[in-house]
Amino acid sequence: MKQLKMTRLLSSLLVSGALLAGCGWFDDPDMDTEDPDMEEETPSDENGAADPGAPDSEEETEDDEQAEVEQDLTVWFPKFEDTLLDYEGEGNEFAPFTRYPQFVKDDSVQMVESTGGTDVVTIYEYSDEEVREVFVRPETYFREDFADTGLESEQDDFEIILQKPLEEGHSWESPSGSTSEITGVAVDKELSFGKVTALEVTRTSENGNETVEYYAEDIGLVERIFKTEEGENNVISTLDTRSENTPEEIPLTVYSVDDQAMGLDRTSVTMALYTNEPARLAMAEILRGQAPDTETAQVIAESTDINFMYLRQDGVVHVDFSTDLADMNAGSGVESMILQGIVNTIGGYYNVEEVLITLDNEPYESGHIALDEGETLSVDYSNVNE
Repeated sequence: MKQLKMTRLLSSLLVSGALLAGCGWFDDPDMDTEDPDMEEETPSDENGAADPGAPDSEEETEDDEQAEVEQDLTVWFPKFEDTLLDYEGEGNEFAPFTRYPQFVKDDSVQMVESTGGTDVVTIYEYSDEEVREVFVRPETYFREDFADTGLESEQDDFEIILQKPLEEGHSWESPSGSTSEITGVAVDKELSFGKVTALEVTRTSENGNETVEYYAEDIGLVERIFKTEEGENNVISTLDTRSENTPEEIPLTVYSVDDQAMGLDRTSVTMALYTNEPARLAMAEILRGQAPDTETAQVIAESTDINFMYLRQDGVVHVDFSTDLADMNAGSGVESMILQGIVNTIGGYYNVEEVLITLDNEPYESGHIALDEGETLSVDYSNVNE
């Protein structure tokens, strides 16, 4: 009987030992029971399917970064006013330049870009999907709202400057023949006033030349790099200063009758124009002698206004005065010199040879001089005093 009990006890101990070993109680306590190469279990839904929203892939992280790029085009190409942008440059004499917004409207901005050699006026048009360069006029040294004059652009087709979606890799073709691509969405640029993060847009022209432009939020263009097809003589222009509440300054020569009424005197002044200010108002103030440095160079009476003034397609400037202009109370000789002074001043401002003067949109007529409808007067400096 005792032998049977001992046999049963040994059997119980063996079974218990086997169970304990299976539970891992006899394993080495210092041994790591987790496999370091085992992949983390992918989150799943209640049915066991992988959760598609799990943010554990590199690709999805990049997509999240793309989604963070502001898609409002006016953030990257702002419609700011009364702000002078000054760019320093290297590579050639045209690398440094300034930009000024002359006219800002709901769907467009007219910008003048001035280098040491020329002034180029450009109109940028906005839509929900893109910003287009729709008008370009080089060699333009006067202020004119070209969207309202009907003058033709010097470029055959428009250029797409920016296009949505604003994400790296997005590309487009412009009617001008160029191709563009957003080659970066978070490019750091160190400027004189601090670091900015910019969009990088690379545009390749039909002839193979490449232009890389950088646009920063609420600033716009901060750098432009022009590369030739050979990769040599790169021209780099970088924003240096941004001056707010600043007018555009345009030089002007005023021609007024001298004290002896024997000829015309020259006076150099500066026409200061803020965004959306038409040149005719400042011109009238200068001709009236009411602007700084023009008190002794008065040409017209203080009651005279300029109703409109613009450059026609045929190269003639049409300027329409109020009828007060003809009330000069002067002899025919002096009146002729006053008109010549007006023509020289306005013609010189526009760099044209012919000026059409009307009174309330009717042919000029006074007690001494009557012009035919459409008759123009020529710029003539022969009686200007040296």
